[in-house]
Amino acid sequence: MNTRKSLTIVVLLIFPWLHGQNYGAFKEAVFPTHLIDSVIIVNRGLEQEIEMLSKNCNWRGRDGNKIDVFWLKTADGSLFGHVYEYFMDCDNLRLIYWQADPQGFGEILDFMIEPLEEESQFVIVKKKHLKNKEKYRHYFSKN
Repeated sequence: MNTRKSLTIVVLLIFPWLHGQNYGAFKEAVFPTHLIDSVIIVNRGLEQEIEMLSKNCNWRGRDGNKIDVFWLKTADGSLFGHVYEYFMDCDNLRLIYWQADPQGFGEILDFMIEPLEEESQFVIVKKKHLKNKEKYRHYFSKN
């Protein structure tokens, strides 16, 4: 296999993991509220949760990751839901970002917050939930 082809394969395998909350404003010390349109926040009734995330949480110290991506076809086109679960000092949360881009780039078209401890209709394979993984069980033994 030539070097260029090998490099292309490596980039294609690694690139999908270098998006979403692994780049840019999501690497800052506080939750990047400015990336979510205030209309979405108001329509979803997320004012208190967003305030908590941006003022009371150690965003940089969160533990967790992306657990799923799913596709939803709507009358307005295709949307991709990017599901993240995090254990934080302020709360344990599931964050769901709806975007037109399957790679997680671009404008956030909708946003949801769910309690991490509950099952989600947006995660089909339940073993993907972090609460079902041994690595994260110690967060539940603290209570």
